[in-house]
This record gives sequence, structure tokens and C-alpha cells, in this order.
Amino acid sequence: MKRLIVLIALVGAACRREEPQPSTNLPNNPPPVRTSSTAAAPMATNATPVVTHTGPNRSTPQKCAGDGSYEQALDCFRMTSGFHFTLPDAKGEMTRATPGMERVSFKASDGAHWIGEAKKTGVVWSRDGKHELSTPDITNRVWQRTTMVLDPQKKEGTAQLAGVETIGGEPCNHYHFTNANSGEANDVWVSTKDGRIVKWTAGSSTLELH
Repeated sequence: MKRLIVLIALVGAACRREEPQPSTNLPNNPPPVRTSSTAAAPMATNATPVVTHTGPNRSTPQKCAGDGSYEQALDCFRMTSGFHFTLPDAKGEMTRATPGMERVSFKASDGAHWIGEAKKTGVVWSRDGKHELSTPDITNRVWQRTTMVLDPQKKEGTAQLAGVETIGGEPCNHYHFTNANSGEANDVWVSTKDGRIVKWTAGSSTLELH
């Protein structure tokens, strides 16, 4: 009986030695995942604000904000709400409610007071308060010189800077060019303070703005 018990014990021990152990190389047994208790640092971001370039000041009908160039001076002239002017045979003012709605009031060298207003049918003129259907050449010349930008084709291609001069105590860029069609010499003085046209000579005619 003792011999039988010893034999059973030996067989049990042998079975325990042959029991297969789990393999770490089996495909269904993935390697352990390593975890970290430290949270990942957030990515750095660019906190610099975006700056939008606003560019130079822009002219308005009430204020010229040109840079002293000939081109910006023309833009100021086209949109201005008004100015006083002096021509060889007339002195007065031009006012503009909106582009295309100009009004010119001037006193001619003969003492007559003329008022021209842009209407849907054209320019309507009055002389000394009375409507005039037949007007002299001076009305057309004054209207064109004060309400329109007469920027002709230039023999030089563009207006040439001739220097810096003082007109009426104000420093101005002096531009010169020749009308390619008529051959007329033009000289334009542009304020370096605000970019407006101060004086424009075309041939024998001089327009002064003040």
C-alpha cells in the first residue's frame, strides 16, 4: 500500500513539470504597453498678432492728403469739395457737392458776376443774377480750368520734377511738361504739406488755387 501511494505521488509531480507555460512570443499575446504618468507638453503657438498694413492716408473731398506727387495732386483736384481761384481774367470759387455737381461763381475782369451750375441738361449760367442762354468764351474757359483735370498727353511721357520752390510761403514740388498736342509748356506746383495743386501755368494762362 505504501508503494502504491509513492507511485501516485511521483506521477503527479511529473505531470506538473510537463504542463506548458504561456509563451510571450505568441501572436495573440501583444507586448505590454508602456504608459507615462507625465502629460505631453502642449505645442508652442505663435502669439504674435497679425498686423494689417493700412497704407498712406487717402484724400477726401474736404481734405487733400497727397504725398507731393503730380499723380496724387490730380486725384485731390478731381474730388475736392471746393477752392478759391484766380485766373488772368477771373476770380472766384468752385464748389462741388458731388462729382458732376459743380458750381462756379466768379467775377470777370469787366465786373460781371457769373454763376455756372451743372444740371442734368448741362451747365446753366447766370450773369448778375439773370439767366443767360448765350455766354461768352470766358465762361467755358473758367469752367474747364476749375472743374476738370486737363491732363494732356506729354511730350516727355510724364510730368518731370523740376525742383522744389516756395509759392506764397508754402514749399512746393515744381513739375514741368510739354503738351504733346499743342506744344504748350505746363508748369504745376504741388504742395509738399498736403499734396494739393497750388498753381498751374499752361501757356500764358495761370490758375492759382487758395
